[in-house]
Amino acid sequence: MSRAGDFYWKVRSQLITARYFGAFGKRTWIRRPMVIVNAHRMFFGSGCFIRDGARIQVINRPGLPPGQLTLGNGVTVEQDAHIVACDEVILEDQVCIGPRCTIIEPSHSAGTPETGSRVEHVSDKRSFIRIKRRAFLGANVVVLPNVTIGENAIIGANSVVTRDIPDNAVAVGSPARVIRQLD
Repeated sequence: MSRAGDFYWKVRSQLITARYFGAFGKRTWIRRPMVIVNAHRMFFGSGCFIRDGARIQVINRPGLPPGQLTLGNGVTVEQDAHIVACDEVILEDQVCIGPRCTIIEPSHSAGTPETGSRVEHVSDKRSFIRIKRRAFLGANVVVLPNVTIGENAIIGANSVVTRDIPDNAVAVGSPARVIRQLD
């Protein structure tokens, strides 16, 4: 995209888009989003950048407290990422989310075919996802509910994170497992 196009999205983000969010820090901008649902429950620090095609949602569940999505300062979310929160998703400062990553905090009950679409049956159990400072998720990473990815951790492309990853770890695979520690 041209610099003029980037300028348009930066200005639009600060003058128009920002007013719909719970918080929208200075120098934060979203370029050509696909879907943003319940922006008033999203709290973005300063200097965040969300690229084209992002799908960012906070899902409301009747009778339960509203969820929240929090991005610290300097968070980068690359193109076509999908982030869904029901309770709490936190991306701390300087987290980098690679292209086509999926961060899904709600879970769906197994249910039965007779009860209808499983998509409509989001679990009422509390859950969270926390990605700590300076963590990096490669392309196509999937992060599932109730995990913490440690500070400075690196998650390799196409990995599926199903359990906690410690600080300064490199993890790969499906499910992701730690293959080494960084100094």
